[in-house]
Amino acid sequence: MGDRFARDLYRELTGSGRLADTLARSTLVAVADRRGRVATVLSASGAAPARLTLARFHARAACGPDEIVTEMVLAFPPGGGGHSTPPSHVTVVAMIGSAPFAGGAGTLSPAISGQTAVDLVRRVANRAEGGHATLLGSLALDPDRAADAGEVVPLARVPSGLLRYAVGFRVRYLTDADTILVTGVGLTDPELAQLRWVVRPSRARLRGGTIAGTGGAVRYSLRGTVAAPGGGSLLLLDEIADVALRDSRAIALDPITRRILTTQPLALRCP
Repeated sequence: MGDRFARDLYRELTGSGRLADTLARSTLVAVADRRGRVATVLSASGAAPARLTLARFHARAACGPDEIVTEMVLAFPPGGGGHSTPPSHVTVVAMIGSAPFAGGAGTLSPAISGQTAVDLVRRVANRAEGGHATLLGSLALDPDRAADAGEVVPLARVPSGLLRYAVGFRVRYLTDADTILVTGVGLTDPELAQLRWVVRPSRARLRGGTIAGTGGAVRYSLRGTVAAPGGGSLLLLDEIADVALRDSRAIALDPITRRILTTQPLALRCP
């Protein structure tokens, strides 16, 4: 969200455009929302209406990233979201400034697990690599593993009934001269008949298991889904920068349009 979002929200809540001056005097500023702005909270459970009660603004670098971090406290009306109200300690995406709505997560494709899921990750990664290098190591289903790993997440069914899955991968390959890491996120059916790239595959040379160089090479880890406005699913993924860890971020994006709805720095450490 960053500085611009923080300044805009602070101005809406207080009528003042002097957030930077306020944070220069105190690294944490809390502002109650007396108007009770409405929001829609998207999670794996669906969409639930909520109300903003408090916003906390953390000064640049106070939480790690060199930008203002905005922390929002949301309240759900009793029974207002029904089964779509998210439980505690799950990842959510909040939409503020539009009419709130409630809805279920929809009918997902059947889950794929075990060796079937590993094989799907391997086939998608091989398609991304192009068939010119040799796969290194065995693959695992583990979003926290830096290499030789991937994820398979079922998505909401399309009207035609086609089964769709998001597949994230971070896979090492051996070329004639180097060890490379191929990473990306694909959207596919189990047969790869309609494979398309949500995050286009990229490759980077590895040195000691870490991405070499000082460029912007990253790894992608798929964390799950939340319900999308109007139906369907949004993908939650981590974009991990080996060289500049402070540039790593969590992303919520639409897998069909590839539009990023929101981002957040990873590994926030707010006081």
